Amino acid sequence: MPRTSVSIGAILAAVLAAVLAGSAHAAEQPYLVGRGMADITGPPVGIMMLGYVRPDQIAEGLHLRQYARTFIVAEPDGQRRVAVVTTDLQSVTHSLVLSVLDQLQSVLGDVYRVDNVIIAATHTHAVPGGYWQYGADTALGTPFHPEHYQAIVDGIAESMLAAHRDLSPGRILIAEGEVEAGGANRSRTAYLQNPEQERQRYSADVDTHMTLLKFVRDGRPIGQLNWHAVHPTSMSQKNRLISSDNKGYAAYAFERAERAGGDDAFVAAFAQSNCGDVTPNLTLDQRGPGKDEFESTKIMGTRQCEAARRLFDAAEEEVAGAVDMRAAYVDLSCVPVADAFTGCGEQSTCPSAYGYSFAAGSNEDGGGQPLLFREGMTKTEGLIERMAKTFVPLPPPSDELRRAHQPKPILFAIGAADPPALPNVLPLGVARIGQLAIVVGPAEYTTMSGRRFRDAVKQAMPGVTYVAVAGYANDYCGYVATREEYEVQHYEGASTLFGPWTQAAYQQEFARLAADLAAGRASPPSDPPLDVRRTVHPVPLGTRYDEPPPGDAQYGDAVDLPEATYPAGSQVVCSFWSGHPQNGYEAARQYAVVERQVDGRWQPYLADGDWEVKVRWKHVPEAGKSAQAARVCTVEWDASQETPAGMYRVVHRGVHKTPDGEVHAFAAVSREFAIE
Repeated sequence: MPRTSVSIGAILAAVLAAVLAGSAHAAEQPYLVGRGMADITGPPVGIMMLGYVRPDQIAEGLHLRQYARTFIVAEPDGQRRVAVVTTDLQSVTHSLVLSVLDQLQSVLGDVYRVDNVIIAATHTHAVPGGYWQYGADTALGTPFHPEHYQAIVDGIAESMLAAHRDLSPGRILIAEGEVEAGGANRSRTAYLQNPEQERQRYSADVDTHMTLLKFVRDGRPIGQLNWHAVHPTSMSQKNRLISSDNKGYAAYAFERAERAGGDDAFVAAFAQSNCGDVTPNLTLDQRGPGKDEFESTKIMGTRQCEAARRLFDAAEEEVAGAVDMRAAYVDLSCVPVADAFTGCGEQSTCPSAYGYSFAAGSNEDGGGQPLLFREGMTKTEGLIERMAKTFVPLPPPSDELRRAHQPKPILFAIGAADPPALPNVLPLGVARIGQLAIVVGPAEYTTMSGRRFRDAVKQAMPGVTYVAVAGYANDYCGYVATREEYEVQHYEGASTLFGPWTQAAYQQEFARLAADLAAGRASPPSDPPLDVRRTVHPVPLGTRYDEPPPGDAQYGDAVDLPEATYPAGSQVVCSFWSGHPQNGYEAARQYAVVERQVDGRWQPYLADGDWEVKVRWKHVPEAGKSAQAARVCTVEWDASQETPAGMYRVVHRGVHKTPDGEVHAFAAVSREFAIE
């Protein structure tokens, strides 16, 4: 008996120790965390760029690549989870979200759904369009290119699958701090319309803070995700190169530093927030702090990167608590808004419309048509009304709609079309990861709009001490200015689509979802928006064929050779005959590589997508200017002062399409040259 008693006691002690050890490990590793990343770079030539609404801004090449970066956080049992995806896109459409979820659900079932996924754009203005279904078949839209759309879907899904497969126990740390000289308010006149008492609560007319999550596994950081509000418009409307702009540079620089330390899978996402009225062009005249748009992009990206580095290195506060999300589809064209959110009785939103000043663009960031339009237009003008009636392919606004939008003079009554030219039914959400709440919305929220959302969500969610506003998420539908900002009809107010009570309606709905989340109750079901994925006429990418280069030249032949020798710090330029890069388009296709000779073997040193390398395709007179004409591809390498001395060469990877429809790949190699 004594031996049996001892044995049972020993077993019980061992079991207890194991349970306690497991509990301690669970406390140390309170979440499952995963990260993933995939290339979603668009076609580098021949498509109008999104953002500035300039038909003459057609892509001609590539500088910084576009990526989808995903972080997934799940509770230890894996039941409740939230996926946050940051994409280097101008905007995300709900069609993209649905297509991504369809692809994931074909592999994983319903693990990822509209109520636990946040897919957001950084809102760079230097990337090609052609992936929107809304408006694609109208004079207000751009052609829909199915290959581009599918490449984005595939890339986002790939990044999410990578993060899903990467899920394993880990910790999350959170920190918040300032970004120095990270942006300026481009609509200060409108901002000053907000109540003085409200403005006095804040030290600046933009949100200068950054909120950062640091993901740690087995004692080592594996990634970071942050939110900071600033427009990625450092690259101007004159730019013709694909670029992820200042946020893309910040992510590139942070990842480059971490990967140099040995973690090739490290992911750094610089997500967007309420930047509706925040410009990186600190001089407020469409120019940043640099000598040109490239230097300004690097400077503004570096400021975000350095702020993230400070927070990343100093982060000590553990994230702890539930992971969950509430989401709903809301018809923003007809939301009754309670007195608690208007301060003047129940009001209502109305069908969407753009005002005159939308067409002016932002004076500080460019775009638009400033010859006829200007910011601050609050009265109808006969010439504009006649032009709109003649040239705008939409129903004219009714008198009732005009009254509902006052003082906005309506230019485009986009909500009056059937279907509307932009969605009325929009996905909204509030997510929670421990003490952090994430407000998830599809619009460009101004500084004060975002502040009001944060206040409302904090009030509705006890225990939440941080609130990030994730704009440009899960769909896109214009700007959201406060009621007071709306009155003066700057660009942001004229682009606030659902009338003067738009911001109050969003705030009410975010507060409702936050209250549901805090109470642990389900949000009432809501009807989804119109699925427009099969309603447009696709326009395939590419040309019928590529004409051969002139004379005896062949694809891949050198046009301009590099010099034999360059001092470090020089620009190396070489060019080759090439075909149209839309032919056989693939997002991850590499177009240019700088190779270095090491121990007699050629090794990749840099490639397109690295800051130092730019690739451009241009027509030249001797080849003609038809769509099929051969192009000259020029590779520029700005070799830094730190470039190791040695032998280098440039490789261009191109394609050309023959009349039989076959796409042929080729590699063109420059002559060798020395960096001294």
